[in-house]
Amino acid sequence: MPRQNNFLLGHGERLTQRVDVPSGGGEKNPPYNFEAARARIATRMAAVASALRQLPDDASPGGRVVAVMTMHPRYLSKSEFPTDLLNTLGLRAIGSRTRTVRPEAWGIQKHPEAAVTEDIFVTGSRERFAGWARDVSTWGPAHRGAQHLSHVEDVAEFSAREKLRMVPTDRTEGVLEVVLHNAGDQGVVDAFIEYARRHGAAPIADRLRNVKGLTFVPVRTEFALAEQLARFSFVRVARPIPTLRPLRPGITRTVRNNAVTLPTDGPLDTSFRALVFDGGLPNVAVTALSPWVTYIEPAGIGPAVPELQDHGLAVTAALLFGPINRTLRRPIAPVDHVRVLDDATGSGVDLEYLDVLDRITTFLDTNPGRYQYVNLSIGPNIPITDDEVTAWTASLDQRFAGGNSVVTVAAGNDGDRDAASGLNRVQPPADAVNVLGVGASDGNGTTGWRRAGYSCVGPGRSPGIVKPDGIAFGGSDREPFIVLAARPGLVTEGIQGTSFAAPFTLGSSIGVRAQLGTELSPLTIRALMVHRADPAEHGRPEIGWGRFESDAVRLITCEDDEALVVYQGILPVGEHLRARVPVPREPLLGNVQLSASLVIAPEVDPEYPGAYTRSGLEVAFRPDSTRFTEYEDGRRSTHPQSKSFFSSSNMYGAAEFVLRDDGHKWEPCLRHTRTFRDTSLNNPCFDIYYHHREAGMAADAPQPIPYAFVISLRVPRIADLYNRVVRAYANVLVPLRPRLRIQVQS
Repeated sequence: MPRQNNFLLGHGERLTQRVDVPSGGGEKNPPYNFEAARARIATRMAAVASALRQLPDDASPGGRVVAVMTMHPRYLSKSEFPTDLLNTLGLRAIGSRTRTVRPEAWGIQKHPEAAVTEDIFVTGSRERFAGWARDVSTWGPAHRGAQHLSHVEDVAEFSAREKLRMVPTDRTEGVLEVVLHNAGDQGVVDAFIEYARRHGAAPIADRLRNVKGLTFVPVRTEFALAEQLARFSFVRVARPIPTLRPLRPGITRTVRNNAVTLPTDGPLDTSFRALVFDGGLPNVAVTALSPWVTYIEPAGIGPAVPELQDHGLAVTAALLFGPINRTLRRPIAPVDHVRVLDDATGSGVDLEYLDVLDRITTFLDTNPGRYQYVNLSIGPNIPITDDEVTAWTASLDQRFAGGNSVVTVAAGNDGDRDAASGLNRVQPPADAVNVLGVGASDGNGTTGWRRAGYSCVGPGRSPGIVKPDGIAFGGSDREPFIVLAARPGLVTEGIQGTSFAAPFTLGSSIGVRAQLGTELSPLTIRALMVHRADPAEHGRPEIGWGRFESDAVRLITCEDDEALVVYQGILPVGEHLRARVPVPREPLLGNVQLSASLVIAPEVDPEYPGAYTRSGLEVAFRPDSTRFTEYEDGRRSTHPQSKSFFSSSNMYGAAEFVLRDDGHKWEPCLRHTRTFRDTSLNNPCFDIYYHHREAGMAADAPQPIPYAFVISLRVPRIADLYNRVVRAYANVLVPLRPRLRIQVQS
């Protein structure tokens, strides 16, 4: 049977069931015994209390202050969060940040020299901290919270200087973005505004924004005052407010004067609409593209800029037509283009960063649930950092949690900047965990491609370490990405950038939706994109999961020796979901390649970057249903033996990035391929457990969460594997036949 008729198999969730799997684990040998831990904390708290006493009253709203509690790297799980200790002391956790430490002791023989841990920001009155410093030496092992003392590596003041990030030295004044820990406390915000004004700065109060437990406040000030502003105890970070990315940095454009013949028919599928946020469209394009594109300008936006309109046209053309070759394909779906850039963008006006984000979030909030396919090829011109989340990333992750949209975001074009200082890392909001961050490849062929030199690289933040999620053709000097341009009529133009790789990828996702209708959720289409990405021989920091498949037909079909099954549904709370791997009735032969991809779209806590995702995944693979563990006392394990399949080492090599101990299970996207011998697989299955937390701690009322799971089985020695699996599960799995056929770009 030819590939084009081997359609992927749907309703894999019919092969799932809920099972109860006992959890393992036990008590850990602490790095410090109780007496040593108590002495260490007593010494540190004496210094902390002294420093907090010296903090000015106007920097401590209501007498409240913030200090930093550094956890030992072995005690980062939600069950080991020091809740009892904080409650005993009358303190409260309001956020965290990641940090690499070299502990004084480990309590185990084999350990790394350094590891990633969390600094927990804790708040309370000066008197509470002073009481801890005064009384801790009298605590006994039975004192409430005393068991946590051995889990704490350090306690320290949160100094003003360590809150500063990249304060300019080449100019004397400008706008800082000051981020406050407030957790909904308006009194903290009001006190900071008064404090800043008293010390000669000008907070722009009508432009502050709250995102979960953080408040982002723009402050116009002399940069010499930055450290004074940071002395306010609830300041988390103070940094220059970012500018937006240059949209065409250093790119050579080639105009081809060939005539452009637009398609004559409307979109293939008008049952849904895609959404592009960008720089607008030239007037000639608004008219010419009107059969497929609706142009929208938000109220109050400033005048359009021709160069930004050119970018908007190129991005929209990349979504509608892909890289143009000889003819323009018929667009798959209608597109709404919302202009969010104006004459203030890129002009050095300090608030453009906020203006553009406000336009995006306002449009999304006034059109809830309307758009399931969204592209952003714009964002802040800064690399991500491990210990802070930008307002752009947090705002979008908050809105796209739940998996109801496929969102593609350009990874940024600074991939050729200094790697040692991290300036080449992906740019916000491509680091969001609920989007596909898209980098660029330098060629559009199936072979011979690599990451384009300008394309930003990983790793992302952990959780969300695999960033970009993947790459797609974005153009290069040797092979430009051909788009539409207005000169002044419509012509074709060669260009390059991740700005065009992102909508090209979204176009492939839209192609799946158009072919299969609503059979697959957007979350499942996103999982399918990840699953089909080709890693070739390139490193994960360069390309993420791989180069995305651009052919929407190939995304929904299989080779003759391959069976691809999609599972979609809801992960239960407190139980494992067992997903059986579909194998034919006939024996397997030779090597069996098993690939699996699992994706969720979690709620997030931006004030806890190290514990950013509220949901996580733990997966056990059971290759042989007849193999059980036999114990010395004669008992036998309840479930078949398990083996590792997804792991931190195959997600991101330890040599490339140091992960926190429990970080892997909080990743919202997992993928791996492994080869087995035929004799080692007997009714294999995956057991999936959904973890949940809130602000780094155990969640009070966790809710079930949607998931998407894609499994493919490939056996080169069985030429008709697809047919065999279809026969074996004829009343269970259903080939998902397309409603319409997508034209392959010629």
